Amino acid sequence: MNPPEVDKEVADKVRFHLSKEELERQMRNIHDRGDQGDSKSRASGSGHTGRSHSLSSLPEMPRQDSWVFESVGGFYVPTEDLSKMSLQKQEQLLIKDLIYAFSGVPSTHIKPDIKVDQIAEISAMDVSKVRFRLDDAFSGALRGMVNELLPLIGYYISVQSYIEETNMTPSCGRTRLALASAFMESMQLYYDLLAKLETDLQDKKLNLKELVRQARPWLATLKLYSGMAEVARGEVNSAQLLSLLDDSFGSQKFTDPELKVRVSKTLGDVTRSYMKIVQLWTQKGIIYDTQNEFFVHDNERPNSMSSTLLTPEQCCFDYWHHRYQVLPDRLPDFLLNQGEHIFLAGKYLNILRQCNVTMKLMQQPLLYVPGESKHMEIIKDSYELPAKKLLEILMKEHQLASHLKNLWAYFLMQREGFADALLNRCHKQLQRNVDRLIPEKMQSLLSEVLQQSTDPFKDMLRCHLKACDAATQLSELHESKDTQGEVIENLNLCGYESLALRYEAKWPLSFVLHSEPLEELQVIQRVLLLLRYVRRQLSALWKAPVEGVGLMKTAQSEYLRERMHKCMLNLENHIVLYISEPRWKSFMEVVDKAQTIDELTKKFRLTLNEILRLGLLSSTTTYVSSLFTLGQVCLNYCGFVESIQGGSDPVKFQKGVREYEDEFGSFVASILELVGELAKSSASGGKVAERDSYKELLKRLDEFGKAPKSAS
Repeated sequence: MNPPEVDKEVADKVRFHLSKEELERQMRNIHDRGDQGDSKSRASGSGHTGRSHSLSSLPEMPRQDSWVFESVGGFYVPTEDLSKMSLQKQEQLLIKDLIYAFSGVPSTHIKPDIKVDQIAEISAMDVSKVRFRLDDAFSGALRGMVNELLPLIGYYISVQSYIEETNMTPSCGRTRLALASAFMESMQLYYDLLAKLETDLQDKKLNLKELVRQARPWLATLKLYSGMAEVARGEVNSAQLLSLLDDSFGSQKFTDPELKVRVSKTLGDVTRSYMKIVQLWTQKGIIYDTQNEFFVHDNERPNSMSSTLLTPEQCCFDYWHHRYQVLPDRLPDFLLNQGEHIFLAGKYLNILRQCNVTMKLMQQPLLYVPGESKHMEIIKDSYELPAKKLLEILMKEHQLASHLKNLWAYFLMQREGFADALLNRCHKQLQRNVDRLIPEKMQSLLSEVLQQSTDPFKDMLRCHLKACDAATQLSELHESKDTQGEVIENLNLCGYESLALRYEAKWPLSFVLHSEPLEELQVIQRVLLLLRYVRRQLSALWKAPVEGVGLMKTAQSEYLRERMHKCMLNLENHIVLYISEPRWKSFMEVVDKAQTIDELTKKFRLTLNEILRLGLLSSTTTYVSSLFTLGQVCLNYCGFVESIQGGSDPVKFQKGVREYEDEFGSFVASILELVGELAKSSASGGKVAERDSYKELLKRLDEFGKAPKSAS
């Protein structure tokens, strides 16, 4: 056997990562066999038996000064003195060490800047930051060629350690597992490259320049992967991790199209598990979220009754409003703009299921690819399908448009003759204190008023006696339900202050006509009912006989009555004709043209909000309180006139009229002052609609705040 080849074979075996113990054991066996051979030789009187000849023919362990055994990561591997090697042998050795180092195998000539013992003490997150250096004994030309590739070692260790840690952690989330799987799939190409490089080296077809050329593209890839692994090790949930990964991808300036495609595919693979949850929810209305990663949480207990078995009384707006909880921190940033559509798509599918509506559901794969918008189009389609169907069911099968017209007719007192008939029928009850009124009696009177109506839904209108005034109710509407206190009862209210209307819409109409918008309409109705009631009382002065004796009447008292009546009419016209009517007309146009249920409901809430904000000046409930106080001044005047019979003292009567005139004018002036202050603040705040509304109201009330002309 050729000795140089034997030396190479032995060296390769030793280099093959023999541990210190294994190396010592094999050397001890060799020495033991040698001792046995010597003893037998001496016993037979000859040292040249076949056995001894066989042992003597074994090559001795290489005894070259260039070999040194060095501990590398707990393994003892041989190395050679590079200064005694030719440039060609240095290149071949460097190529082999680089291939091993790129796959995480320790090398004697490529070492980290920190001690090997310290590597075990640093966190996996910091491994990628460890820098490696090449043995200075290598030729400068060789070192210059490979220095740029040395960070690849730390990047590889970081990515590989993340894969192993994730796969060995039982409670690891699906998104982190998906990232590890995506790394493994992409890294397979890297492993194939290392295998090819090793094969080419063995076949003597690889030089250092070619190795650098083939390995260089992976430097940027593993750097990105290492950064992604570092993010994934942080204290973030799945949605936050996806957001960080997507932001990292978006901030990169890719010069290599192939790298961009590779990283984009990796990100797409990572988001697949979350997008499957989104797909199941938006296209089937089902939440399959065993690890609590989805941003929609179903508050219904898993073992509770299915929503499809609920009675109409149980399945109401409040049920659907509280059943699902939105958790924004579980929604990835790249789905923020579609978050509402995602939430509503699944919710509407379940509402339609509760209504026993059958429809063909979507079944389209939902994937996220950075920079593309296909997922947005699918989410939009999956939302529009149930949103359009729900609107269609409410409009065609439950005649929603007719019910909305009824709200305008009853709550804003626009059905011809309704308000006057109600006030005439309930006149006596409205003058009484609310604690003396019987709700059933009031409902009976309302039914009598509606008896002649041809409205098929008139039976849905109900009487409601409120225990608080309109200003308090309006204040309660603007407070958060979490902080809202108990309604303060005021049993000193009269019937005209307490009477309110209620519209009892059943499911699924109650999805639109639920308590919140109806209560806002109720506040408007209570204010309008007061204004109508005061006008009626003023109009009835000197017309209804009192115990057969005429009432005292003068030009000044008649003028004050007309002034009060006109003021009440102007206030009503401002709320109805100037504020409510144009906005309600715009709303009904949307009702006729709406494509989805949300177009209708959003316009409905916006319309009511504007009517309250501009018509009742809901920024301050003082205005509503002032209207009721002003109305009370007018009603007190009516009571004064009705208490003075003809033939009484005219001087005393005129004095009382002047006092009511001053009180009325003074109170209107205080309302003008309040509105003027609001107009100034709205002008400085750039609120055009508020400013125009206040100006119009000031114009309507201006003449009533001035000193009255003397009546002849």
